Amino acid sequence: MPTTDNRQPTTKQYVYCDYAAGAPCRREALAEIEKYALEQYSNPGAHHPLAYIAKRHLEELHKRAGACIGADPREVIFTSGGTEGDALALRGMLANAGPERRELVISKIEHHAVLLEAERLEREGVRVHYAPVNTDGVLDLAELRKLVGDRTALVSVMYANNETGVIQPVAEVAKITHAAGAKFHCDAVQAYGKVQLRPKEFGADLMTLASAKFGGPKGMGLLYNDMTNRITPLIVGGPQEWGFRAGTEDLPGMAGMVKAMELAEAEREKTWPRVAAVRDAMEARILEGLGKHVRINGRGAPRLPNISNISFLEIEGQALAIELGEQGYCVGLGSACAPGETDPSHVLAAMGLSWEDAIGCIRISFGPDITAEQANRLADLCVANYKHLRGLG
Repeated sequence: MPTTDNRQPTTKQYVYCDYAAGAPCRREALAEIEKYALEQYSNPGAHHPLAYIAKRHLEELHKRAGACIGADPREVIFTSGGTEGDALALRGMLANAGPERRELVISKIEHHAVLLEAERLEREGVRVHYAPVNTDGVLDLAELRKLVGDRTALVSVMYANNETGVIQPVAEVAKITHAAGAKFHCDAVQAYGKVQLRPKEFGADLMTLASAKFGGPKGMGLLYNDMTNRITPLIVGGPQEWGFRAGTEDLPGMAGMVKAMELAEAEREKTWPRVAAVRDAMEARILEGLGKHVRINGRGAPRLPNISNISFLEIEGQALAIELGEQGYCVGLGSACAPGETDPSHVLAAMGLSWEDAIGCIRISFGPDITAEQANRLADLCVANYKHLRGLG
């Protein structure tokens, strides 16, 4: 009698090259999650011996997270991820800015968590300005200076772009912002663990992180909030997280995130220079094979070590991604959080790419375990698949 094979593909069948969308949770983080779930189950806000123990653990997790980014424990607000952190930063600051400062400035290449929140604030009466970038995807500082003024409440510019990996001149952004008496928020979701991130050193008043990008559990993040800031909470109902984020604290999730933060920081200098070399060699191999038929977006600017955004001209990136998936490689198509999965990237449009060139884009984002052999094979498959899709033999 015939049977149906309902087995699903296993991760061992694939080389995962979509770390910018989400990294696997590290075993060390999982061990912390299990330990806290089984042992620290009491509500830290209750009033009995087990609750007091949980409270001490909560305080310690704030202290450890703060140490990773050079912040005071009271400047760490644990959230559900990057999206909530961005929303709390934008909406929380604008709510306290006063009637004389009702303007927000963001770059045109921000993550949709910032872009869509800005659009919502705009519908509520906040004036929003969008700062342009150059053809490499780097913020135009001269244009930013024209947009930031005495009515600006907040400037929000990401540390590194999630689609291209291009690193932004955040220290200069902070200086421009503070000279106008405004506050600076930095979405650093993609950057943590790959570069040193100390918000006080580069001038961020608020900074967003997301656990899932560096080996922690999904559904966890944090917002660094300078102690001098006054922000209005999004979620009310209790005094948790210094009164900025109500709800019983998720100690297991926090513990998993903090463990992943510490590991990422400890391994950063050893891991990512090697990955950058592997990424650069892959790009060179693709360029050698296809030449004028490809464009590596943002290649002329400083980038994170693991992201490569490539436009394969005169084909659709989705078709190439499907072919690569069938051959064992998982790659992305720009942001995993874009409203329309097949829409051309707003980031590439801001960089001046045509619709046709933007639609041919794929995003390759390596993890710390990528090998040169895997990356070289990926390059060869990109070249071969492109020629097949174009009918070039």
